[in-house]
Amino acid sequence: MATDKGAKSAARSKRQAPQTSPTSNPESLAPTGHDADFAALVQHVAAELPSLEEAQGPFPWPPMRRSGVYTRITTPLPTPNGPLAPDTALDGADGATLEIEEAIEGHLGPRPVWVSEELRVDVDGTFPTMTISGTIFRLFGGWLTWIARVTEDPQTGEYVGPISYRNGAAQLLQHTDVRCRLTGSPWIQPGRHARVTFTGGGLQQRVRVYRFVQSNFRTVGIEYDTVEGTNSVTSYNLQAHPNRPADLPATTLTIEDVFTRQGLRMTKTSGEDVIPIDEAMGNQLWSDLEMHDAMQQHWSKFADVPQWQLWTLFAGRHEMGFGLGGIMFDDIGTAQRQGCAIFMDSFISNPAPAGDPAAAAYVQRMRFWTAVHEIGHTFNLAHSWQKDLGTPWIPLVPAPEERSFMNYPFRVAGGPNAFFADFHYRFSEDELLFLRHAPARFVQQGNAPWFDQHGFEQARMDGSAALTLTVRFNRAASRFEALEPIVAEIKLTNTSPVAIVVDKNALISDQLLVVIEGKGKGPRQWIPYQRYCTLAEPQILQPAESMYAPLYLSAGLNGFDLADPGRYRVYAALRTAAGDVLSAPLDLHVARFESREQESLADDIFEDEVGRVLAYDGSRVLERACATLREVVDRTPESRIAKHAAAALGRVAATSGLVLEEGDGTPQLVTRPARPEEAAPLLDTAYGDLDTAADTFGHIRLTEEVTRTAQALAKEGNRSRGAEMTGSLAQVLDGRGVLPRVVAEVRGVAHTLSE
Repeated sequence: MATDKGAKSAARSKRQAPQTSPTSNPESLAPTGHDADFAALVQHVAAELPSLEEAQGPFPWPPMRRSGVYTRITTPLPTPNGPLAPDTALDGADGATLEIEEAIEGHLGPRPVWVSEELRVDVDGTFPTMTISGTIFRLFGGWLTWIARVTEDPQTGEYVGPISYRNGAAQLLQHTDVRCRLTGSPWIQPGRHARVTFTGGGLQQRVRVYRFVQSNFRTVGIEYDTVEGTNSVTSYNLQAHPNRPADLPATTLTIEDVFTRQGLRMTKTSGEDVIPIDEAMGNQLWSDLEMHDAMQQHWSKFADVPQWQLWTLFAGRHEMGFGLGGIMFDDIGTAQRQGCAIFMDSFISNPAPAGDPAAAAYVQRMRFWTAVHEIGHTFNLAHSWQKDLGTPWIPLVPAPEERSFMNYPFRVAGGPNAFFADFHYRFSEDELLFLRHAPARFVQQGNAPWFDQHGFEQARMDGSAALTLTVRFNRAASRFEALEPIVAEIKLTNTSPVAIVVDKNALISDQLLVVIEGKGKGPRQWIPYQRYCTLAEPQILQPAESMYAPLYLSAGLNGFDLADPGRYRVYAALRTAAGDVLSAPLDLHVARFESREQESLADDIFEDEVGRVLAYDGSRVLERACATLREVVDRTPESRIAKHAAAALGRVAATSGLVLEEGDGTPQLVTRPARPEEAAPLLDTAYGDLDTAADTFGHIRLTEEVTRTAQALAKEGNRSRGAEMTGSLAQVLDGRGVLPRVVAEVRGVAHTLSE
């Protein structure tokens, strides 16, 4: 075992991101000559291909196809007689121009790229979407992504269709229609080309010839780690449970297989390590802070690897409880770094119903679905029932009955039994269209050009009358200091005369949409740093009863949408079983800098890592961000931002917590001890004036933070300080008219800690 673990450590320390060059594609190893016997074999196999694909059922493997990525590169060539190959020259033989370009390229060697074009052909193979798309990059002209849905012309065998989507510099391609002819054998990579004719728009036709590069649309590396004492699930035998489609093949499907067979080549970049955990923390409930720190720490050593990488951590249980099955973090550490955690001690491990014929397989199947579902979120796939909620890249219709990894089995009619009886372990066509053809990082950009405030207002008036959604601040005026973090509260109220069943987790789920619109600026969707995968927990809201949640609006994946001085308006919408509920707009004003001290701190505060530390209320690994917050406390101790900074630093100093360390190449979870002497003055700065703290933190976030910190102090032996903090908090909340139920709960904590 020791030798095996050492080998894993060595592999981890030396691993590289998966290569994306054509030579890494297995198809590139096929013979390139014109051997007669080999050609005859190719013709024979091609003739048998239709029957082979039919016999293989829904999972043809390996894929026999021409679909994939093709490229065309235009470079400045030193030719004495003008351009080497104008567009009109491409009307001749398909490969003639390519042969000339390749010959010159081989003679001259690498040259700077002026224009590059990528073509994505998606017309055969596994689950084709009948789509051809392209990306054009011009050094001095920007970039454009275009998409055409196509059909096959039965007369010519070409694929034809209109360009229905553009994103970017539209002037780079103003034609309206495409016609694509694919040439060469699907078995021999060097012979494959795509000849595309662009027509329409009142313009002269343009012809482009593209060279085949690879059959996969994207290459992704993934690795899995498992916390000691937890089981991981990265594969599933498709016939392990009898409740399945009749044509499901007898095979074991891995997570990598799920994505690779659907056009995204996924490779495991390291072995599956079991991460040891301190014995003292063996029953640890994970917090968002600790999980986020683990993701940050893991990716910190791979900043020089540019390719898309995913990390999946299998852990026990989150402090939110049994109802949270997974959590996904975007853009960890550096660009295109994604991480997700699967909590095995959660609803995904619910035992099978009584009488189930394969109880163990039932649980294994649900765990496997959850893992793929969370990884699907790292590609920015929405839930199947939410495709029109948020930023639709192409307008989509929700499909709540869809049999996709992105739909919840328990949401469809008939529940999990009905879902898995007709589930082929795939993504839907709309989702495949997004995975294979959407512009890179489209969703993360956060721009919301689709948002129309007048349409929002009309929809609000026409929406559900049974529920009311409110966004609010707990302060007399919605005016904020420069640099002050802005924390709102979201409130869902039953305004009907009868009880209504809602999802307990609705206000922290991605069923909630928030848009921020600055005066003179375009609307932006607020996108938090993490997404939760929760079990729908029914909660009965009695008439006039409400449920609440805090919203940390200052920072998210978009950056800092409320950083600049000025006026803003916040809108919120929530999808519920009773219908869509929209809030009245909430106005706020961010003040200008009052001193050079504030202005000099701004550049450091408005950094991604600082935003994350404030949003997660602390970090044990983002040292640079924590140093910035210490400087804020030292230089502007009376400011509102100093209270937030001190709260984040004080929480971490007041309690011990888990940190992932990989110093010697072997990951392990260790406990960082509390630092009570450091915590005391920070907590005084944060909560010394609880009435002012309630203004800036909001009642909900303040209650959560003070209660959590007080309990941490008690755990470290300082019960009296914890009791004092919660007792004072209860008094302030009572004076501010907070619900008696909440005040009583805080007083109960204070009483327990004082015993």
